[in-house]
Amino acid sequence: MRQATALTRIGKALALPVRERMLWMLADRERCGCEFAPELGLDQSVVSRHFAVLERAGLVSSRRDGARVLWSLADPEILRVLEELSELVRDKEAVQ
Repeated sequence: MRQATALTRIGKALALPVRERMLWMLADRERCGCEFAPELGLDQSVVSRHFAVLERAGLVSSRRDGARVLWSLADPEILRVLEELSELVRDKEAVQ
């Protein structure tokens, strides 16, 4: 079986709205993974699994600060791409 391309991994990572929301939550700063569970209404273990998918896709990166794991966007350009995709979707929906 063929390995997924980087673009396919990104597409799969963005397949769930919660992961898109997590990326937007990282727009302004690096954040502790512990901040996401209460804001998203999810268990910490579920948040960690979502971050693992985003990290494998190359969308986020992490670093340890003692016991905490701090997450950030792997590249600030990710937000620009998300904005353009969102605009494309809005334009398509407006036509329908």
